Amino acid sequence: MGSQNVCDINILQPSTLWINKRCYRVLLPNSNISGSYVEDDVYPEYTYKDELECQLDFDIPFDQLSNGKFRTSFAVASSYLPYIIGGRGATKHRIENETYTQIKIPSKGQVGDVVIIGKDMKTVRQARIKIELLVDQAKRRQPFTHFISIPFNQDVIQESFIKFKTEALERFGEDRGVESSLFQNPLKLHMTICPLVLSDDRERQNAVKALKDCHLEIMNEYIQVEPLRIEIKGIEYLNDDPSEVDVLYGKVQSVSWAYSLQDIVDDLVRKLVKSGVASKQYESVKLHVTLMNTLFRTDKDGTTNNTVNKDKDRETFDARNILKEFKDYYFGEVEISELHLSVRYSTASNGYYTSSCKLSLLP
Repeated sequence: MGSQNVCDINILQPSTLWINKRCYRVLLPNSNISGSYVEDDVYPEYTYKDELECQLDFDIPFDQLSNGKFRTSFAVASSYLPYIIGGRGATKHRIENETYTQIKIPSKGQVGDVVIIGKDMKTVRQARIKIELLVDQAKRRQPFTHFISIPFNQDVIQESFIKFKTEALERFGEDRGVESSLFQNPLKLHMTICPLVLSDDRERQNAVKALKDCHLEIMNEYIQVEPLRIEIKGIEYLNDDPSEVDVLYGKVQSVSWAYSLQDIVDDLVRKLVKSGVASKQYESVKLHVTLMNTLFRTDKDGTTNNTVNKDKDRETFDARNILKEFKDYYFGEVEISELHLSVRYSTASNGYYTSSCKLSLLP
C-alpha cells in the first residue's frame, strides 16, 4: 500500500498531520528522508524542524513541579525509542539543546513513559511536538501489523469465488505467471478499510477504544434502520498494464442504501486519523476485494513472497485474458454484518484473520 509523503508540500498550503488528536502544519524541505537507524541519527535535523501548530488551544497535559518547572509524559512504544535517541544519543541531545528541556527515556527492557521537563510550557510543548513527529515518521516506515476489515467470506461469495478461480485456471492457467497460489484463500476474502501499525499492547488498546468510539458515531449517523447490503461485481487491476499485474480485485458497491459504503468507510478513516490511531494513506478508501495477488505466490520450497521472501522481486502475471473473460463477473450480494480489527498474517479457528476487536454493523 502507498503512503503519504509529508515532504511533498506547497509552501502556501503545508502538509497537515494528526498526531495524538492534535493537528500540525509541517513545513519541511522537499527531500527524501534517509539515514541509519543505529550508527547515525535516525532522521536528519529537518525531519522535526520548523513545525507550526494548527491549533491555538492545546490538550497536552502538564504538571508543575515544586521547583517551578513543567513536566509532560506520554507513552511511546519501545520499538520507536531508538528513533528518539538517535545514534550515540545525538537526536535526543539535539532536541534537548534546541528546546532547553530534559528528556527522560525508559531504559532498554523497561516499560514506561517518555518524560519531558522544562522551564515553561512552551519549551516542553515544542520538545514533545518534535518527538511526536519523529515517532509518526518512524511509524510510517514500519510494515503494518493490523488492518480494519470487513469480511466478505459469506458462503455465496466463497462459492462464486471458487468457481471464478476454477474457470480462470482451466482456461488461462497457461498464461504467463498465472497459477493457483496467486488466488486469495476463500475464507479470508475481505475489504481492507485502512492499515494500522500497532507496536505494543498500549497501542492496541488505544486502537480498540478509538475504533469503538468511531463505530458508535458511524452507527448513530448512518446505520440506524436499514442494514447495509453490497454486491461484488466485475474485476479490475491496480496498475496500468494488464499484462504486468500484481493485484486483481473484485469491485464492491452498495445496493439499495441511503448512504453509500464509500461515505461510511471514508468517514471512519477520517475519524481514526483524527484520533491518532491511523495515518492518512489516500484521499478515499478503494472499495475492493483482493482476488489474486503476487504476494501470495508460493515457491517450490513452500515459502511465499509475503512472509520469508520480503525482499524478493514480485513476479507479475498476464491478466489480459482473465480480465476480458471475467470483466463483469458477478460474485454475489450480501449483507455486511461486522467490522473487524484484524491481525495481519494470522488465521483464526474459522479460517478468517484473528481479530483484536469485532463490532456489529447491523441496525
